[in-house]
Amino acid sequence: APANAAVLITGPNGAGKEGIANVLHANSPRKNKPFIKVNMGALPGDLMEAELFGAEAGAYSGASKTRIGRFEAADGGTLFLD
Repeated sequence: APANAAVLITGPNGAGKEGIANVLHANSPRKNKPFIKVNMGALPGDLMEAELFGAEAGAYSGASKTRIGRFEAADGGTLFLD
């Protein structure tokens, strides 16, 4: 998969979407960059934005320090939203 493209993998639970994403990542030019998995179903709705995009210190209750989001953490690699 030597291409720089966004990929949408669909299928029912247990179909192997994460495995396919791992194979695509491992065989792409991004293989030496991070593979970041986010379990979207486990994220509370009010924290989803901060988790994905990051947050500055004090941006919301409990944000005592600035943190990067998953998009930034996966920069140059693969972000798998499950």
